[in-house]
Parts: sequence; structure tokens; C-alpha cells
Amino acid sequence: MNRNILLLIPAFVVLASCSTKQEKQNQAEANIPLVSTIKVEERTFSPKLTFTGTVFANKEANLGATLPGRVEKIFFEEGQSVRKGDLIVELSDEMLTQATIEYETIKKDFERVSRLREKGSISEMEFDHVKARFEASKAKVEMVRKNTQVYAPFCGVIVERMMEEGEVYFINPGLEPGYSMRSGIVRLMQLDPLIVKFDVNEKDLSHIKKGLVATINLDGVSNKKITGKITGIKPMLSTTTHSTSVEIQINNQGLEIMPGMFANVEVNLAEIKAPVIPIKTIYRMPGTSDDYVYTVKDEKIQRIKITRLETIGDYVAVSGIDNGIEIVLEGKNRVNEGLRVKVSNR
Repeated sequence: MNRNILLLIPAFVVLASCSTKQEKQNQAEANIPLVSTIKVEERTFSPKLTFTGTVFANKEANLGATLPGRVEKIFFEEGQSVRKGDLIVELSDEMLTQATIEYETIKKDFERVSRLREKGSISEMEFDHVKARFEASKAKVEMVRKNTQVYAPFCGVIVERMMEEGEVYFINPGLEPGYSMRSGIVRLMQLDPLIVKFDVNEKDLSHIKKGLVATINLDGVSNKKITGKITGIKPMLSTTTHSTSVEIQINNQGLEIMPGMFANVEVNLAEIKAPVIPIKTIYRMPGTSDDYVYTVKDEKIQRIKITRLETIGDYVAVSGIDNGIEIVLEGKNRVNEGLRVKVSNR
């Protein structure tokens, strides 16, 4: 009896040892992190670049004369629309009267010397001198006549009256009250269409082309998105900012948009194909700007560096990863490169 017991003891020891190893193995398996994966899909999308800009008039001009004169009449108030060719300002005609008197005097002298020339009583040199004075005085009358009336060079809106009726518009500084050194009498702007100008740095400039469609959000016009096309790109960069000015033309038929407004610009670039992944699959290395995703190969975690191209809702278009690769969707915060994992959805 004792001998049989002694023979069973080694067998129990072996069984106990096997049981312990199995328990340890089961425990190790239970400690392996569980992750789920998702396949990278390639999609077609339109990237966007965002900028801040300012609204400008399509055309603008400070209207005045090339000769001094008293402002007799301004025919339009601020905010009124004008058509090309409309009479905007009328100046006093004192200078025209003076020039006309001078012209009439010289004209009589010219007629007199013309008769003398026919008789051979004066030399050609004397005749030519009087003729030149006559032609100059005639041209002066025409010039002064044109400058007593100021016309609109294009359709637009009078946005500012820089002088009032009765003031004297003068080319040089006046020494008496009522004289003005201003650069014009009224300011005219063409407000439809308008121009939105914004700066683009050299890094993004290669993506900007004439004809690209942009969406403009204006702080001063609530709940309204405006679209326009890029119409101009300045062909040089600033040496200080290394950027250039870009223009978009927008319609303003209701004249509710005003020059000087702040504009948020989104430029829609040409469509491209790229891998698209959920934002939550991306891991950023602490202390850096490097982005990674995790994939599983031979039951071990591998890290792949990616570059963000465009955010599309809860997804990101990226480069640096191939279409069809499985990346870690859930559980990325519990793993590191080289760690053994289990994939729950395989």
C-alpha cells in the first residue's frame, strides 16, 4: 500500500507542474492588448486653402480738375449712383472768361497781321509769331472749358464729397481760408463687381491658379457665402513677407458689400485622390509635429509616419500610407511599436 502511494507522488507533481504552466500561458494571453483595425481607403476630394483678405472697389478715382477754380455745383450726394459721362462737378468760369477775353484780343491781332501779310507788309517771322500766340490761346480756352466741368469716367457710386460748394479747388496750397490742397473734389468707386485681395505665401503659391473657384465669408454680411473666381495674381513676391497679392472678383448687385470689409477666403483646389483615414487613428509623437498610425504585422505593432493633406469632417486625407493597409482604429493608446497584440475583427 505504501509502495503504491510512493509511485503516485511523481505523477501528481508532473500534473501540477503542467497545470501551472498552462495557467501562466493563459494569463499571458489574457494580458495581450486587444485592438481593432480598419482598412485605408482611397478617395477623391477637393483640398482647400484658407486665407484672410479685404474687400476693395473694382475701380476708384478722386475726381477733380487740372486747373484751380471755385466749386459752383456738386450734382450728386454721397451714396448716389452715377453713370459714365454724368456731370459730377461744375467749377466757376472766371478763368474761362479771362481766357476767352485773351483769345478774342489775340484773334483780332492775328486777323490784322493776316491782312498785312497778304499785302506783303510784314515778314513771315512776325506772322508766324502771332499765329503761334493765336493757336496757343485757342487751345487754352478749350482746356479751361473742359476743366470747368468734371464728368464721371465710369459707372459707380459717390462714396465721399471731399469738398463743398463754395470752396476753391487749388492745385497748390492756398494761403487764404476756403482754399483746398485735396487730391480731388469727390471720390468715385465702382462697387459692382468688387475685388477681394489676400496674400499667399510662396509655399502655397504653386497651388493658386487663375480661374480657381473660391468661397468668401464676410463678417459684415451675416449668413451669406459668396463665390468668385481668381482673376489676378501679382507676378512678384514681397522681399519682407515672401508673399504675393491675389485677387478674386465677386458680384455685388445689391451693393450690400462695402470696400474695407474683412473676408475669410476658401480656395477650392483641383480634385486629387489620396488615402483617407479616421482622425482618431492618428497618433502624434509628444513634443513633435510628427503624425503616425499603427498597423499590425505578424501580430506585432508597426508605426507608419504620415502627412496630413486635408481634414474632411471626422476624416483626414494623408500621404505616406498605401491604400488597403489595415491600421489600428481602437486601442492605439494602449500599444507601442513592437508590442504583440490581438486583432479583434480578424
